[in-house]
Amino acid sequence: MPDLEEVPQQGTKRYLPAPPGPPGYLLFKLPSLQKTPIEYLGTLHQEYGDLVRLPIMPGLTLYSAIHPDHAEHILSTYPNRYGKPDFFLKPMGLVQGQGLFTSEGDLWQKHRRLMQPAFQQKKLVYIHTVMLKCVQSLIREWEEKPEGAVIDIAAEMTRLTLQIVSLALFSVDISQESDALGKAFRTALAYVYFRLTSPLAVPVWLPTPRNLKFRQAKQTLNRIVLDIIQSRRYDRTEHYDLLSMLLTAQDAETQTGMSDRQLQDEVITLINAGHETMATALAWTWYILGTHPHILTRIEDEINTELGAEAPSFETLPQLEYTGRVFDESLRLYPPGIGLAPRMALERDELQGYAIPKGAIININSYFTSRHRQYWDDAEQFDPDRFLPDQVHRHKYAYLPFGAGPHVCIGKNFALMEAKTILAAIIQKFRISLVPNQPIEIDPRFTLRPKYGIKVTIHQKTDRYAATG
Repeated sequence: MPDLEEVPQQGTKRYLPAPPGPPGYLLFKLPSLQKTPIEYLGTLHQEYGDLVRLPIMPGLTLYSAIHPDHAEHILSTYPNRYGKPDFFLKPMGLVQGQGLFTSEGDLWQKHRRLMQPAFQQKKLVYIHTVMLKCVQSLIREWEEKPEGAVIDIAAEMTRLTLQIVSLALFSVDISQESDALGKAFRTALAYVYFRLTSPLAVPVWLPTPRNLKFRQAKQTLNRIVLDIIQSRRYDRTEHYDLLSMLLTAQDAETQTGMSDRQLQDEVITLINAGHETMATALAWTWYILGTHPHILTRIEDEINTELGAEAPSFETLPQLEYTGRVFDESLRLYPPGIGLAPRMALERDELQGYAIPKGAIININSYFTSRHRQYWDDAEQFDPDRFLPDQVHRHKYAYLPFGAGPHVCIGKNFALMEAKTILAAIIQKFRISLVPNQPIEIDPRFTLRPKYGIKVTIHQKTDRYAATG
């Protein structure tokens, strides 16, 4: 007989079964969950269904949810019943402090109100100019390489997106520090992933080699970002970047802005979101184009037809509909993360006829949601036309690359504009081909980046194939 949990409803008591899941505790199976989470969780969902109970050890039970109804219930219908747990906030807060991704309640609402105007459509015109200049600079570098040069396009996208986000944020190019800054981010985020998946990890304050390495990485992040913020406090030069908007923004209710420490947390959060996750998404898009040459050809045809010899401008980006659908489908199959930020039930609840006890930690593992066979035909196949206007009739929570509900990603339009601009500008000038027989594997630590990079050859196009302007 299944375990039963009490669920109050309209003044009455009902008893519902706990969600199904593997028997016993999974503490000693954590290495599999850490190293191969996609394979491990995929097997469990095949066996137990859309909602799986994962008893890790006494006092710690996780729930993996993959149905769009679960996401809608938690993120939008009853968002006040759930909050981000300390289990998640404390490790993430080690890197991002109390930024938008890790804050809750009144602080989150205040910062969201302060930051939202900076991401409005009219502000994106300036940001697009920054994006285009950065990608054109990268193109000039590539044009200096010998014909058929081999590059790691994942690493190149990391360098490019770091340059874009730093210039868009605070008009300073920190991409020349990409080795130090990139290493600091990777070290810090790997440490966060370790703490998220290691409930028995020693306290952060202990001077272990792992803890000391993290502290050094965090000091690097803080130093670079805080120096920029403090110098801008006294800079009389007029800027049009996001930091300028954030420095002058005042909350309509309290008439206060953000302190240097609060700005530091938000800037680190935005650098991570606009650099690491976008680089990962673009890397996988180039991989998909390399394995689907007919898709690449169709993008080339669209770019030649819609842009001709002109660079992709803010005004012409909407015309690149197929290019946009390719990126949408790429995000479906290769989202930057396996799931959304976990949520904790603040009260007893019900999902899919199962009891959710107060304090339960639920992971909405959207990697599997975007492959759910109830909503996606031939789910493993790459098909950009799934996103044609007359085809988008599925559950609106079946596709969650930017989350949903009140906490939907504030930089969604920034990201979609960036992806189109980068793809179009590069494809205008180069033909990209995958190097054959290379190992392609997902590194699941926090973002789902390519573990060994993605090697490609780049060939400059002749006037017959590419614009010359």
